[in-house]
Amino acid sequence: MAGTDALSSASAVRANAAANYDTKVGPAINVALGYHFSDWVSAQAGYAWNRNRFIVSQLAGSTFSQSENTAVQSALTAEAMLYFRPRASRLRPYLSAGPAFLSLPNEQTAGLRVAVGIDVRWRRGWGVRYSFSEVMSSNPFAKTLNPPAAGKLMNFQNLFGVTKTF
Repeated sequence: MAGTDALSSASAVRANAAANYDTKVGPAINVALGYHFSDWVSAQAGYAWNRNRFIVSQLAGSTFSQSENTAVQSALTAEAMLYFRPRASRLRPYLSAGPAFLSLPNEQTAGLRVAVGIDVRWRRGWGVRYSFSEVMSSNPFAKTLNPPAAGKLMNFQNLFGVTKTF
């Protein structure tokens, strides 16, 4: 599956200092394999990759600086999936959740991935899938700001792709 990715931004303000980073939408790719336990429950493991530009702005006293960076993130995911219609249905909306093991610039961490989407069946096992997901994890970008910002990193992906069932 391929699509777009957006990262959450962060900011911090202290006496005589302020800092923030502003992210831009970037490309995302996701490859997954799954197993249907029943009409309603499946498991899925996958690999996700995304790249985002972000602009860091910092103000300390009367000194202002701004820089543009690129961040690449990759993740291994494992999810339990709950479908809301049986496998024979042409349209199958789903909800999924599970751990994500992320590789971020200068940090490896764990997070939680939650997704909603729909599978549309064509014929002979082929179909398409739309998915909207969010991965929440620690925020290495906010820690590098001066002053450092608090909060989690949230990674939002809109993905569309082809599916094949066996």
